[in-house]
Amino acid sequence: MKCSVLALSLFPAALAAQATQITPTHQHGSGQLEIVFTDTEFTLSLKVPSIDIIGFETPVASDDERTRVAIAISELSKPLDLFVVPPDAVCFTASANVILTHDIPGQQDNAGEGGTSFATGEHSEFQADYVVQCQDMDALTTMEFAYFQRFSGTEKLNVRVGSGAATSAHEVTRAAPSLDMTQFR
Repeated sequence: MKCSVLALSLFPAALAAQATQITPTHQHGSGQLEIVFTDTEFTLSLKVPSIDIIGFETPVASDDERTRVAIAISELSKPLDLFVVPPDAVCFTASANVILTHDIPGQQDNAGEGGTSFATGEHSEFQADYVVQCQDMDALTTMEFAYFQRFSGTEKLNVRVGSGAATSAHEVTRAAPSLDMTQFR
């Protein structure tokens, strides 16, 4: 019941956020995840098309769609259930912020800049920002992406990892849902 109350309390904020802009890298089946490490924590920033998570991109129009959005927000608010780290690291979610954004047709048109034009269609995405604190950062040897099991419309995440001054890019897929974290610690 607590999850339902939390999800329903977060839902109005998600609806209000629908009017914000979408990044021009919107591609169905593919999301972006940025991971940044510090001494005692790591942050994750996730961007994924809403169609991959809830099956539609248009503005919420029915009670069924509102329920699907609320459930998705609730599930996306639990990063350690989606991006699983070794229990020896003793990690916990310090903060989780999930919103559903929606572009306004005609507002964004990047076709002339080599991007995809959204001027004629509806596009929305979930954006989530997390802070995860850990007692033993050296125990972060792998990250398993249970995210792919939970959201059947997802196929890959383009992952950018930063630690200190170094940044690297990786592709994590449904077929290979694991990332070796030893190189970042």
